[in-house]
Amino acid sequence: MQRAAAPTRLGIVSTYLPRRCGLATYTADLREALTDGLDPVVVAIDRDGLTYSDEVVAVIDQDRIASYVTAADDIAAAGVDAVLIQHEYGIFGGPDGSHVLHLTRALTRHGIPYLVTLHTQLTHPTTGQSATLSALCAGAARVTVFTETARHLAIRAGIATGEQLTVVPHGAPEILRAVPPRGDLRGHVTEVLDQLGDDPVLTTFGLVSAGKGLEDAIGALARVVERQPGTRYVIAGATHPEIVRHEGESYRQSLHHLVNRLGLAGNVHFIDSFLTPAELSALLRRTTIFVTPYVSPEQICSGALTFAVAAGCPVVSTDYHYASDLLSDGTGVLVPCRDVPGLAAGISGLLDSPPALAATRAAADRRGSRLTWPAVGLQAAELIRDVVREARARGSGRSTVPPVPVPRLRLHHLGRLTDEFGIVEFCRGSDPVLDHGYNVDDVSRLAIVSAGLLDLSPPAAPHVTNLARRWAGMSVRFLAAAVRAGVMHNRMSYGGSWTDDPHPGDHVGRSVWALGVLSAGAGVPPETRRQARALLAGLAPDTPALASCGLRSVAYALLGCAAGQVGPVAELVAVLDRALVGSAGAGWYWFEPELTYDNARLPHALLAGAEVLGDRAVAARALTALDWYADHAGLSAGTLRNVGNRWHHRDAPDRWADDGDEQPIDAASAVEAMVEAWRYTGDARYGSLAGVAYEWFHGRNRIGVPLYDARTGACHDGLEPDGVNANQGAESTLAHLQAELALLTAGLAALPDRVPVEPSADARAAVAKPERKGTLLAADRAKSKPGRRAGTRSTWKDQHDA
Repeated sequence: MQRAAAPTRLGIVSTYLPRRCGLATYTADLREALTDGLDPVVVAIDRDGLTYSDEVVAVIDQDRIASYVTAADDIAAAGVDAVLIQHEYGIFGGPDGSHVLHLTRALTRHGIPYLVTLHTQLTHPTTGQSATLSALCAGAARVTVFTETARHLAIRAGIATGEQLTVVPHGAPEILRAVPPRGDLRGHVTEVLDQLGDDPVLTTFGLVSAGKGLEDAIGALARVVERQPGTRYVIAGATHPEIVRHEGESYRQSLHHLVNRLGLAGNVHFIDSFLTPAELSALLRRTTIFVTPYVSPEQICSGALTFAVAAGCPVVSTDYHYASDLLSDGTGVLVPCRDVPGLAAGISGLLDSPPALAATRAAADRRGSRLTWPAVGLQAAELIRDVVREARARGSGRSTVPPVPVPRLRLHHLGRLTDEFGIVEFCRGSDPVLDHGYNVDDVSRLAIVSAGLLDLSPPAAPHVTNLARRWAGMSVRFLAAAVRAGVMHNRMSYGGSWTDDPHPGDHVGRSVWALGVLSAGAGVPPETRRQARALLAGLAPDTPALASCGLRSVAYALLGCAAGQVGPVAELVAVLDRALVGSAGAGWYWFEPELTYDNARLPHALLAGAEVLGDRAVAARALTALDWYADHAGLSAGTLRNVGNRWHHRDAPDRWADDGDEQPIDAASAVEAMVEAWRYTGDARYGSLAGVAYEWFHGRNRIGVPLYDARTGACHDGLEPDGVNANQGAESTLAHLQAELALLTAGLAALPDRVPVEPSADARAAVAKPERKGTLLAADRAKSKPGRRAGTRSTWKDQHDA
């Protein structure tokens, strides 16, 4: 005997009963309707510590990021095959409700597809609202809306694609089309119904709040009773819990005052409670005209209006999107929002014309017969099963990202900048400027690039591998020579003398980062790895003290400790996490009150450290900060605009006004941070954003000009308001290479021919540099910098030999 297939288990993420809101009721009704081959369970969004029934398999604390991630684990443990997220503004925590994105990322890691139902669409959302909703929908297998108008709005707004969007109507309980037993009604409801007698009855029900426009309906009633004195108006429903939380009952009290001022105390009846389906059915069966006087034309859903039409009630409504769709076939009368005379005229027109009222009631009854939950549930269930079938067909796991086009590896310019001692810092145009010498920062960047070249799969051409090995070894020797008792020199003249005293700073953090990457690099020669590990072991314990130098110093060190799996990772994570929690606020989810340089490196490092520690809450905060930065810098919208060298303060009125030149290191950090987020979450959006950030180098920037020179592999030093900085120094060239190698080693890009172009002969030699024979002595090297006396500082050779 063949066994029946197990039902598909669906998780519905939403507010849920006993929470008193329309969305909670909708979710309860939807769950009851999804019986066709589905086993629906609920993940409740909570902020009041409510007690839920057994179908709730997880509860999300609305304002705690970690709770969203934990809920995904609970969903996976419950054997859920797909998740349906009910999206409404205000029910998810975080800036613009962005905490829900931590849930979807975690679901993606578990290989669980999700759908989204949009309950509100704003014509003019804020940047943050748009970014959050677009990100939520970007990863969704399907996005459902209630009407065709809502579908067109979503497509025009770029919220989702036409292929993703499906119309599934809002359902209504079957009891609305039947006569409920009187014994199912509470006493205060039957008391109001008994007072109505045979008079015409207008009704509005639902949670009471200012957006419902009830004051307009009361004003319209004052005009209606001039022609129909006996007309009654029932306003049923408790005040919205969030309104009570923040404002108390002031709005409801204002309605009572208005009723008394207009002399309508005998005409208006308030039922101050959340009605059951049976009570709604009894009220709607006694209703002559249902009224929805909502003030915003943007509303794309109204459960109350759906219920009224399902019950066969004629409707007079303001012309918001949902009403326009639902009442288009003669089911009701539409008037402009906030038009009190028009609302009164629409009501009087039906009351004064029994034939018109009867025709409208018949149209509502026909439309309502198609809106009951059993009919809607069948449609929704089929869509959910389709999503699960598609997910199983392609297999669970990491979502795919279209490969990012990258150019051939060109190492010509890098070869010109490097010699047996280090990498020259500055260029005038493309020519190295020897007077400025070398620095630890750039040598550390060269080490990271070298490790990336050695980790390519399949391996780079032999001559490139040889170059990378030589650069890696040289970098370790240079960094070893710079170390002094846990701190380091940074700058060395071309003559070989250190030109600064040993001190802490970004260069120490970058050295730790480079040493961590080298010590973990599978392609790095064993002896270089051993030397890197030894240096890292000496520097890592003191890295928490780098907090006095700024958060970037800490971030660089954390990346190195995380890569090498050594050192005080937890202490470094704590420094960044405390800064983020202490500084983030409404509209500014960042580590500091100012965005400065290499910005994405902060969430990048925090995420890498959290992954080592297995701390999902910290990882979620890091991802939220990265998402916020992507929005702020335009990356989410499709074009990265790096914070200029005049920086952004959160209190500045116009942060983009003349903010200076954009730096390649900021673009590189954005690429690498997005790659790290993609590795951690498996979310294709991050892989795509990494590609968008990388394309900044190639002309996808605010002025459409490439900074990368495809002939030589050089990168210009900055993007100016009307062009590029003509110079092509080490930092910028290495930034481009770091970004490209991050994509290549993550598998998000592939080289066009897999055979990197061989550097020219003069690139492999130290061109445009004084001839050297062996290792230069201190006196010989000091001659290259006027005013420097031999022996005034230790030379590279002295330190290395020591």
